[in-house]
Order: sequence, then C-alpha cells, then structure tokens
Amino acid sequence: MGNIPNNETIQSHGQVCDLCGCASYQVFATKGRWGSVLTTVICQECGLVYSNPRPTAEENAEFYHKKYWGLYKGQSAPDERFFNRRIPKIRSMLGMLRPFLKEGVSVLEIGCGVGALLWSLKQSCDGKGNFVGIEPHEGHARFCRDSKELDVHAGLLDEVAPKFEPKSFDLVVMNHVLEHTISPTEVFTMVKSLLRPGGHFVVEVPNIQAPGSRLSHFFHVAHHFNFSPRTLQRLGMKTGFKINRIEELDGDLERVRLLGVFENHPKVELDVPHRFIRDDAGERAIALQKYDQWYWFTLASIRKKFTHWLLQRG
Repeated sequence: MGNIPNNETIQSHGQVCDLCGCASYQVFATKGRWGSVLTTVICQECGLVYSNPRPTAEENAEFYHKKYWGLYKGQSAPDERFFNRRIPKIRSMLGMLRPFLKEGVSVLEIGCGVGALLWSLKQSCDGKGNFVGIEPHEGHARFCRDSKELDVHAGLLDEVAPKFEPKSFDLVVMNHVLEHTISPTEVFTMVKSLLRPGGHFVVEVPNIQAPGSRLSHFFHVAHHFNFSPRTLQRLGMKTGFKINRIEELDGDLERVRLLGVFENHPKVELDVPHRFIRDDAGERAIALQKYDQWYWFTLASIRKKFTHWLLQRG
C-alpha cells in the first residue's frame, strides 16, 4: 500500500464502494466546487474515487429532474443557440461511434441533454434506424422531441428502461453521464439487459488520472464517481462485458477524457475478484496532490482556455 498523507484518515462507516463493496475508505477532500460541502473518498480495496455520502435515489432523481441544467449550465429552458453550442462538444464522440453505425441500427443514448449527439447520429444514418434518448430534465427532453423530432423519454434510466424490450439495442451510449449516477454497477447491469448479443456500450467519463482542472473545481456535487482506466475496466468485467477498449483521450488538456467500449459478448462470464487489477488508494491520493500542484505551477488553466476556444471554433 502507498503512503497515506498524514492529514488523511481511514474510515469504515458511511456508504460502501459501489465497485467492490468495501466499507473502508480514505478521506481525500471535504470541499467541492464553489466551496460546497462534499466529502470525496478513495476506496481502500479497489481505489475507486467517489463521493461519500452519495444522495439517495429520491434525492438524485429530484436533482436531475429539476435542478441540474439550471445550476450547472443556466439552461432550464434550452433553445437553438444552446443546441448549437453543444455540437462542438460531441464531435469527437460522434467520430468514435461512426464504426458502429449501419442502416437500421438501434441506438439508445442515456442522458442525451438537448440531443446534439443523438441528432447527429441520426443524421449520419440518414434517419434509417431507431434513435432513442433518455433525459431526466423534462425541458430538455421536450426540446429534443419538439425541435429536433427525436424520440426522447423524460426520466432516469431506471424509470424509463422498463418501457423497452430486452435485447433491443445495438448500441448504447453514455457521454459524460455515468459519473452522475448513484450506482454505476446497476447502470451497467441494466444496459447489458437492453443490448442485443454482440451489441456495444460506449462510455466516456472524466479521467481521475488527469482531472484537467484544479481539484477544488473538479470535485462537485453532480459527479458521484471518478474513474481511472483500471476502475472503469473493473466495472465492465464485474458486470460481464467483454472489454474492447479502455483509452485515455486528450481534451482541453492531455488525457482528461476516459473512453470505454464494452461488448455484450454471449460467452463472457462474470469475472472473479482475483482477476481485477486494483488501484492503490495511497498512490492515488499522492498522484492527485501532485497533479494539483502541476496544474498550478504550469499555468495549465491558461492553456486549457486556449485549447477550449480552438475546439469550439473547429
């Protein structure tokens, strides 16, 4: 085990780790974005970084049904201008998804927002296929339906999934959404039941190995989990997916995005714990502290803003 910073403590109470079920964790931070009260911990067993406590299912649903878009982006009532601002943000994901598209493909996007990615996927296929979205905020879901003629259901995954036939999708996508859920394990399990054999689940999340911002900004109440390549891979293995690809990708800074491509392969069995490669909690804590120092000393925030401006223009 790596050294634990002297000002940190190991706890054995609160909520258990969603990935491995361990109740012991190291407290890493007690404040989040904008100075909010938020306890971020690192699991002592698998190294997953997560918020503890997390909201209840009811609290989480209330937040995403009514508050998230207004607090985070100031867009409770989306419009065409906001939609157009989202297009540059989905270009990279759209390019990665093109190999999975074929005539008649059935696609589900979970957490589709104003529908920029889902609409672009539909356009790429000339509308030939089934393109379905799930979005918890009714205002955004309505915009997708009324302004973009998309089949978007208002709700969270567990609320909407019973409407779909099992094994009815070829491709399921979550683009910077998984970290907002209160149980990634349950999400992966539900998605697997919705995928046809041979279907793919494509996930992109922020990369805890390269947060891409100062940590006081990176940790915030809307993100309940923070994945590394190993913990994202372990999640897929735990829930019986074949791991096709786990890759760190550049964004506004290097390696800030983490991509996972998982296949619902009929011959893959649920893996056993001793096969997993764990992250070390102490090493993760030290690496995060070093990254925070690097971010300040290298003036990374200035380069990040310039790169973001270029990506928006491109």
